[in-house]
Amino acid sequence: MSSSAKKVIKVSIGFIVTIVLFWFLFRELDFKSFAGYIKSGNKLLISLGVLVYLSSFAVRALRWKVLLSHIGSFKIRELAPVIVAGYAVNNVLPVRIGEIVRSAIAGKMFKINIPATFASVFVERVFDGLTIALILSATLFFYPFQENMKTLAWGASLLFALLFLFALASAFSSKPLEFVRFLRGKFPKFLSVFFDFAEKFLKGAASLDSWQKIVATFSLSIGVWGFELAVYLLISAAFGVKIPFVGCLVMLCAANLGMLAAPTPAGLGVFQGAIVFALESFNVPYEQRMAVALILHAAQIVPTTVIGFIWIWLKNLKIDTDAAANP
Repeated sequence: MSSSAKKVIKVSIGFIVTIVLFWFLFRELDFKSFAGYIKSGNKLLISLGVLVYLSSFAVRALRWKVLLSHIGSFKIRELAPVIVAGYAVNNVLPVRIGEIVRSAIAGKMFKINIPATFASVFVERVFDGLTIALILSATLFFYPFQENMKTLAWGASLLFALLFLFALASAFSSKPLEFVRFLRGKFPKFLSVFFDFAEKFLKGAASLDSWQKIVATFSLSIGVWGFELAVYLLISAAFGVKIPFVGCLVMLCAANLGMLAAPTPAGLGVFQGAIVFALESFNVPYEQRMAVALILHAAQIVPTTVIGFIWIWLKNLKIDTDAAANP
């Protein structure tokens, strides 16, 4: 099967999953009540949420600058629009193709190694996952969640803690990469995709070549999610959702843990389902939960998609995802 045919299949599956998820979300919705909640949203608070979210890309760019420092020296104003462009592509295509696009853009614009750039994005995702999992685990001490939520929290924390430790080992030793290459030769060829992922991740982890860089990356990851949390607080307030602070933490964690592996464009359906599920524990009416979920997501994906594609158009960029995906 050709690579173009595989891409068509992946895109088709992503859109089908999106439709199915939204059918489940909307099938029992009282549309009159839902419309009332949408109309009642405080436009000033929603606008502030959009501005805060866009501001977070400066922190994301600073974090990426740290991770790319072993390749070269870059300015935040150079990296931020590249990240936005990657998010824009993620918002219209499934399976996080935007991560590949971001690496390809950076490689072409800055004349740097695309696989190494792609690997740095893997490391970003590990730090994002670790930060979110730690936040979710911390909330367990402040709110009596159901057992299934506790299991999810501890499981996610353990997974990303192991990945983080693996990244640390790779930063200071070549042994993990050698081990992965050894295993590749022992397993069937159809499993090579998993070993490709592992090698790219380990190459990216090699950029964490000092404790100062590790601390800086983790600190900036906390900063990134601090901005995100502010957006959740603003949009929740815009719709009059009265939940404790920990409720917004749960929303943030549930939505973004789901988004890390979402097969749909922009995590559509996955994001809304996670928000609806998270707010259920706080007795928020279903229609109000859906209003928050849709506007919160729109506040993030609409401006980044518009700005990202305008920037791609102005730069006259033609993106070849195969260059990054198959180094």
